[in-house]
Amino acid sequence: MLFKRAAWCMAAVLALATGATTAWAAPGRERMVEVILDCSGSMKNRLPSGETRIEAAKKAVGVILPKLPEQTVLAFRAYGHQSPTAKHDCQDSQLIAPFAPAGQQVSQVVATAQALPAQGYTPITYVLGLAAQDFPSGDEADKAIILVSDGKETCQGDPCAKAKALHDSLRVVIHTVGLGVDQTTRAQLECVASAAGGRYFPAASADELAQMLLAAVETAETRTIKKKGFGHLKVKGADLGGHQVTNTETGEKVASLSHVQSTVKLPAGIYNVTVGKAVWRSVEVKADETTVLEPGILTVNRASYRGHQVKDPETGEAVGEVSNTRATIALMPGAYLVTFGQAIWPIKLEVGQRLALNPGLVTVEGAKITGHKIYDAQGQELGAVSATGNSMALPPGSYAIDIDGNREQFILTEGHSVKFRTK
Repeated sequence: MLFKRAAWCMAAVLALATGATTAWAAPGRERMVEVILDCSGSMKNRLPSGETRIEAAKKAVGVILPKLPEQTVLAFRAYGHQSPTAKHDCQDSQLIAPFAPAGQQVSQVVATAQALPAQGYTPITYVLGLAAQDFPSGDEADKAIILVSDGKETCQGDPCAKAKALHDSLRVVIHTVGLGVDQTTRAQLECVASAAGGRYFPAASADELAQMLLAAVETAETRTIKKKGFGHLKVKGADLGGHQVTNTETGEKVASLSHVQSTVKLPAGIYNVTVGKAVWRSVEVKADETTVLEPGILTVNRASYRGHQVKDPETGEAVGEVSNTRATIALMPGAYLVTFGQAIWPIKLEVGQRLALNPGLVTVEGAKITGHKIYDAQGQELGAVSATGNSMALPPGSYAIDIDGNREQFILTEGHSVKFRTK
């Protein structure tokens, strides 16, 4: 009971902090809650506590669901658990348990949740649409979806626009819980909750996640009046390649921003903004306010003419590329993998951060036309140099190279060069 009262207090504090008005469920009115659990590949990453995000989520589910009032009508859905990342499955979602009184199915739901693997994509827009269909049609109960996610949308669609449409048409309230999220993901999840009469709850551990889940269950619709009119969208540190702005509801391209014109006046609404090959989704522009997007800036010194792809660590898809002709690009804040041949340099970009990578350089003087293969410390081939390209940039680390029939070991540190000479 103390735990439950603490959650009520927490929800009330959050309501005061956001300036929103909370409408609690009417006495005797049925409450239907569907919990959606993220089982995407990024949930295998570790939290500061040392446990993986999926372990923390499973632990929180095991703690919180048995505490729900037995009369709560509960459903449980997961996504990303059925297909590996390599399959690029944007329809990977399963209704684990349809709506039924919590007291009848909590044990089964908890047991099933413990066996869910983390491996796939994050199709939030698609999953929200499915979850809304899980509620019985024509039911006058209070309907709430609680989405637990550690990442942003990795498929087509805009989750914030979808959430707004579902709330407007079906009166479904959507609360979001961000587990160890970066700033870009948090902004998207906040937009989803705000658009659907819900609230965003942050969590960085299993204990916090359990508390936030309970607070979300106890929080009904947040009624806020959004002003109509115009606001401004600004891209701070805009990329030379420009940023296309699209209205998510109409699909219409409404503006193009660059370092020449980095601010535009727009009607209040939800927009998508391109950043290189990626899309910054769920950007909310509010009346009489300026929404500022501040990408991170990545520079690769000694960049190769072959190019270095910048990949999303969850999907493996390239979101940008740098080379010796264009060594600097703008990226959404977040985690990335930068390729050097088959070698990978993991990075994390914060809002507005300017990050310069200084790879080491291995050079072979008198390189053969047949080439000299380069390997990592585990013996995996990473690339090669030859007479047509006698040097290769690599992240700091231990390597080996084939020289005159011998495999020579060497170590590279940031900005350091190692030279070999053939006979």
